[in-house]
Amino acid sequence: MTPVSVVILTFDRREAVLTLLGELSQLDDPALEVIVVDNGSQDGTADAVAGAHPDVSVVALAENAGVGARNRGLERARGDIVVTLDDDMVEFTADDLAALREIFADDPRLGAVCFKVTWPGTDRVRDWVHRRPVAAADTRFDTYEITEGAVAWRHAALDDVGHYREDFFISHEGLDLAFRLMEGGWGIIYDGRVQVGHAHATGGRKTWRRYYFDTRNQFWVATLHLPLRDAVPYLVRGQGAMLLYSLRDGFLGTWWRAVRDGLAGMRELRSERNVLSAATRERLRECDRHRPGFWTMVVKRLRQKDFSLE
Repeated sequence: MTPVSVVILTFDRREAVLTLLGELSQLDDPALEVIVVDNGSQDGTADAVAGAHPDVSVVALAENAGVGARNRGLERARGDIVVTLDDDMVEFTADDLAALREIFADDPRLGAVCFKVTWPGTDRVRDWVHRRPVAAADTRFDTYEITEGAVAWRHAALDDVGHYREDFFISHEGLDLAFRLMEGGWGIIYDGRVQVGHAHATGGRKTWRRYYFDTRNQFWVATLHLPLRDAVPYLVRGQGAMLLYSLRDGFLGTWWRAVRDGLAGMRELRSERNVLSAATRERLRECDRHRPGFWTMVVKRLRQKDFSLE
């Protein structure tokens, strides 16, 4: 049986992570290890997990390291397949484990599998981020959107291209990693056969962070990966959307700071610039061929203020 590691990232959500661990403890899978990375919690999460689940490995960080905490878990994982879950995910089952083992076994160049995310206890889709209409949620397709809190990795693929960029902290770190996987010849898919519920716990969330990091990190993705002819429309579209969201929610000052810091960071990142190959850009265009129109997405997100897969 293929060894699988489940790495759970948590921050000030003790009850949520204990709920998830209680579910995982019922799987009775001898080839499964569970790792919890406590990202600087102040609510006693690490001690509570160690006391309730002594068989779970706990990595307790002194402070919130953002996506760096995911890397600490990936570094500790021993499984050939590594599942990363957020602490407020639920309903990950033995059937999901079996499906993942089969999916990875069928394609030796598959690097990542993104899951269907639903409202707990239902089949209704939540947190849809892919370049397809939501009607495609029960199908399988190529994607470059990494749902960090609901994804499985081939460990060898991460060893090949590296883990998350920690200077991103949060936001677009999955896109950066997806681009590197694709450049390395690895596949990324969404497969609706693997499903988790998202309870969307509110503890640990900072209201300003998405507006800042979503804005800043777009500049960095463009600098690291995109040719000029692709970078300009990417930034115009993305920054226009973030400006609208920031105006709507009262974070215009945060948006301005992010633009300033994003532009400043571009100068420092130019030495690491590695423009995507023509083959990878063609794969991206094929993923985007099914994407709903720009204004359709803007209207959707303007109505969906609390969207967050973290």
